[in-house]
Parts: sequence; structure tokens; C-alpha cells
Amino acid sequence: QETKLYKALLGVRGMGSVDMDQLIQIMVRFSVLILDLPEIKECDINPLIASEESIMSLDARVLLHDPSVDALDLPQPSIRPYPHQYVCSYDLDDGSKAKLRPILPEDEGLMRSFYARASWPDGCDPASMPNEEENLTCKLDRQHLIRTCFVDFDRSIVLVAEVDDPSALSASSAIVGAGRISREEMSDDFTFSLQVLPECRKKGLGSKILKRLIELSSMEGAACIKADVFCENKRALRFLEGHGFKLGVPTHSGKLVPAKYQLTESTHHRSRSRTGSKALAGDRKPTLMMS
Repeated sequence: QETKLYKALLGVRGMGSVDMDQLIQIMVRFSVLILDLPEIKECDINPLIASEESIMSLDARVLLHDPSVDALDLPQPSIRPYPHQYVCSYDLDDGSKAKLRPILPEDEGLMRSFYARASWPDGCDPASMPNEEENLTCKLDRQHLIRTCFVDFDRSIVLVAEVDDPSALSASSAIVGAGRISREEMSDDFTFSLQVLPECRKKGLGSKILKRLIELSSMEGAACIKADVFCENKRALRFLEGHGFKLGVPTHSGKLVPAKYQLTESTHHRSRSRTGSKALAGDRKPTLMMS
């Protein structure tokens, strides 16, 4: 808005303003086109005529990469777009429905409510599998919420389980569960954490989130997915064992039990791209526009 071009678009020399909303939509949709079709090597729209009556392209040129270039070798965006392909819905054991989706920055308020409704002190669930980087605690403060809600979907992916909440005053839905996978530096191993509100347990939600985390870890090229569990948390240990995790020898002075789920050998050697695995590259879905 500080450029001379922006001021000119608002109208100069007696001309009316360009439809700025329409121009923004064109620019956003052009970006979506490039993201959805990484086969595009170059794209030039010139000229793009913008007036108060309409916005029209008079000429365009598109150059594609050679067909021999592998999908995983195509250039990737420096910032990974929101992974709409990871959104899904589930039927829970009590007949209710839950939507599982990657977290959004605007979920900060819902996540604050999620932690406030939990029964553990300081927003940390004794049933959770904490990471060392958080010193085994999850403080309910702004910095923790920022680390949770603002992720790059490359080094870390956070999924939230959302259900309808008729009792909510400011929102029609509520977050009742959350799971996170994070890449370890210089490794193909992923760490994970999982939390479900007490009133939403025993409905199959925890299993749905965990299975989805395992599935996404495989799609993202992980060799294994692992976490540390408090020794006294027998319920969580049984839960992980029931889903195929192997429990190790207690660490951290006997306070934590390492749990590890080894993925297939083919997954371990799978090449990764910043937008996902080769399977995703061959079965892409169009990017959804955010309203």
C-alpha cells in the first residue's frame, strides 16, 4: 500500500479505482495455480489490463518442465502451503462426528479454551507424551500457544479434532483433541504428542488421531514415530502398545518410557519433498480457497 502503483490503482487523473478485491483474488488464484501445478516452469501474463470496469489478460505464456523430470525433483515453494489434503472427518463410537484438520493461526482462541477445559495442571496432560524441548511441561501461556498454532507444516504438523459445540458463545465448534508430529534434526525419525479432553475419551477419538499421525508420518517420509511417556501413565502405555508401539527401557532417571513405532522399510528409504511424498505428488488435490 506504500507503493506508487497501489495509489495509481485507487484512481488517478480522473479515473476510478480498480476493483481491488477482484485484483487480489486474481493474484491469489494465480499463486494457487503455480502451487497446484509444479510442472509449470515459467508463467508470464503480460499485459494484464486493470480498469474500473474490468480486469483482463490480453496475453499469457506458460512453459512446462520437461516430462522426463521426476515429480519429486520439481522445484518446491520456500514456504509450504496449508495442507488441505490432510483434512478428514470421522464417526466416533458414540455416533458423533469429529473433523480432523491441520491447525490454523486463528485457532489460538480455541486452543486456549481447549487447555482451559482440560483437567491437568498448567495445561499439561499426564497422559500426554511430552518432548524434551518443552522440558516435559506444557505451560498455558502465549508462547506455548504460538508454538502450537503457528507451524510451518514441514518440520512440524499439528492436527486438531473439532466437533460442533452448541454451547459455545463465540464459536460454533470446539477443539477436543490435538496431535503433533515433528521431524528430528538430521534424522528420518518423527516425535509425536497426543492430547484428548477427558470428556471426549473412550469414544475412539484418541485412536483416530494416533492412526492419522502414523499415516501422515509415513506420507511425510518418516522412518519411525516415537515419544516418551510418563512411567506412571499406565493407561497411555497400554494405549500405545495396543496400536503397535514397542516400549523401551525407562529413561530420565526412570521417569519416562520411550515408545517407538517402526514404519516400513520402503517408507524409510522414500525420498521426501517439501510438499510431501511421491505418492502425494502423483495424486494431488487442488488447493481450496480460504474465504
